[in-house]
Amino acid sequence: MKEKALLLYSGGLDTSVMIKWLQEMKNYNVLTLTLDVGQEKNDLMAIGEKAKLLGAIKSITHDATDKFADDFISMGILSNGLYADRYPLSTSLARPLMAELAVKYAQENSCGIIVHGSTGKGNDQVRFEVSIKALDDGIKVLAPVREMNMNREEEIEYAKEKGIAIPYGGKYSVDENLWGRSVEGSTIEDISAPVPVDAYRWVMPLDELRGSRRRVSITYESGIPVAIDGKNMPLKDLVMKMNEIAGSHGIGAIDMIEDRVVGIKSHEFYECPAAVTLIEGHKYLESAVLSRRELKVKKFMDDQFSELVYGGLWHDPLTAYICDFEKRMNGPVTGTVQLDLFMGSIKHAGVESGSSLYDQATSTYGKAQTFDQTMSPGFIYVYGASTVASRKVRSQKLTEISLEGR
Repeated sequence: MKEKALLLYSGGLDTSVMIKWLQEMKNYNVLTLTLDVGQEKNDLMAIGEKAKLLGAIKSITHDATDKFADDFISMGILSNGLYADRYPLSTSLARPLMAELAVKYAQENSCGIIVHGSTGKGNDQVRFEVSIKALDDGIKVLAPVREMNMNREEEIEYAKEKGIAIPYGGKYSVDENLWGRSVEGSTIEDISAPVPVDAYRWVMPLDELRGSRRRVSITYESGIPVAIDGKNMPLKDLVMKMNEIAGSHGIGAIDMIEDRVVGIKSHEFYECPAAVTLIEGHKYLESAVLSRRELKVKKFMDDQFSELVYGGLWHDPLTAYICDFEKRMNGPVTGTVQLDLFMGSIKHAGVESGSSLYDQATSTYGKAQTFDQTMSPGFIYVYGASTVASRKVRSQKLTEISLEGR
């Protein structure tokens, strides 16, 4: 009896090639799992039918957008998730969810093998395989692109030979979800040139903008955005709306040279309009609500969260501990932030919160000030005592050493 393999199937070049390869080279019965995590214009039914036409014995589709938003994107916001302080972890956050669902459906359909479409040079192979093994170490994981050692040109030729349709003409490798769009390959690999205009889809290129300004109001409750311009909506819908608003004002295009988990530097282009805007608003609100020490420790924990998620360690116990910390820290982060979106930039335009630690009467230099400035000399004396004392002693020692040297 043929072994059954569950293929994480996107309908793209890599995974479409795999259906044929798994049948012809491995003699597997192939089941496909197509997950909707917010891809643009994603037609699950059409992708499922394509899989069957290519020979899959069963095609499974699953809409995971709500879970992705509520359980994964939410943590990206609470933790100000930015790898290298720039990339909002869009693909990184989706992979552990996809792995969870792949394990679930593999177990339900008695599949001992899960197949993914990642290459041997990227981060996703790590994210998928560590997550799958952490959830069920008895499942075998297979990565045909890595095993075939094919380059993209060879994949395209194989697809043409087998009559497989090639999305985007095969020029770019594209991954999309609710939190962002990543584009790589082709002319993007040339770091001496700008990202080509045809790589853009969600963000309006700056030279095509007309210079209109948009003020947007974002309300957060315990760190989670719940309303735009006073209109409450589920997080999934709010992210979709913000992608439209921010992207149309040139916000969210990220061109970066990135250090991959496998040690390779790569040139990546991301479009993350909602992620960039919502995280910026969240950070601004935090600056008003959290104390200096809380912000310092939280920044450290934010960075740890980003490193762990980027590196495929969502299911590591440490990630769970950090998530618990982030949820606790975000308890008082409730309020409304005003942001001005203009020509690709975000400008703070006001923040209001009942938990704000900012007191105008204390901070003002005007007549209404309540801060007693006469107390400052005593504070400075105590605060600087250690520095003054150590400087006196060490300056004297340095003088003695200098005289002896003569």
